[in-house]
Amino acid sequence: MLKAIMSSNLKTLDVNATLKDAAELMVSSGIRRVPVTVAGNIVGVVSARTVVKEAVSNQNWASEKLSDLAKPAITVDPDTPFRTAAKIMVKYGVGSLIVKGQGIVTERDLAKVFPRVTIPAISVGTTSVITLTSDSTVMDAAKTMVSLGISHIPVTSGADVIGMVSLRDVLKAVYEGNMSQKLSDIASKSLVYEDIDASVGDIADLIASKYVGAVPLFEGEPKAANLRGIITEWDLVRLYASMVRAHVLIKADPSKIRGLVTSLMATPRVYDVAIVYGPYDLLVTIDVEDPDLIGTTVVNSIASMSGVKETTTLIEAEQI
Repeated sequence: MLKAIMSSNLKTLDVNATLKDAAELMVSSGIRRVPVTVAGNIVGVVSARTVVKEAVSNQNWASEKLSDLAKPAITVDPDTPFRTAAKIMVKYGVGSLIVKGQGIVTERDLAKVFPRVTIPAISVGTTSVITLTSDSTVMDAAKTMVSLGISHIPVTSGADVIGMVSLRDVLKAVYEGNMSQKLSDIASKSLVYEDIDASVGDIADLIASKYVGAVPLFEGEPKAANLRGIITEWDLVRLYASMVRAHVLIKADPSKIRGLVTSLMATPRVYDVAIVYGPYDLLVTIDVEDPDLIGTTVVNSIASMSGVKETTTLIEAEQI
């Protein structure tokens, strides 16, 4: 339930406040979204992306009123399940939900409670990764983020990926009037990354423990030539909203059941394996990011294993 993960210490601004007021509050409080109120009631939300977008296109951005820029607030009950919240975020394309009278929940909050499943991260992340060089400016990063709708950009220096610049970094530079600052000065120098074989569960662990919003995936050392993808907290929210759990029964060669269980548990997308008694020997639970992948996963990853004599058609499918 959202009441377990929401932030109850709401930082709000009146609808007559300016965008500079919002930027100042975001930077000083370390937040990316500010609820906007009328007579004490939350009616909208202004985000860091809105600040950066206006700063790129409008030299008078700082004096813009929140009444002209805030997006309508999406309000939910505190007993809303995590997965339902993810579906609402994806449906309306928002990164936060106002919890009635009590707080706010963001995409990062949901990423932290994302189920630790073994779906490959590369299958749900972005494989065409945009990078910028360390000599690029904050303005370059801001324009790229606004035009492409992204919030994190790996920063390169020669053959190396030296860090990551986030929308939060850009927001701070915009507020301080440092749009011409080099990315080498503001990019995170402690690169948090994973191997291309990482699961979305591995990524969720990093997002929760390292307080990052995106994790690049490398095939080998963290070099620019080895960069294969990037997965963000929003990718996890999208996956959470659409992920499907399926159950498959297996008839197996009795002499190979022990080894088969070990192999299945090491297989991407397999959540659990249980021994059953009756016409079938094993019950395999799998998680897939797309319902169309259920059949492919069963045929290619399960039915083709040594020791598998027969698999049923899908006997149960449920969204989790």
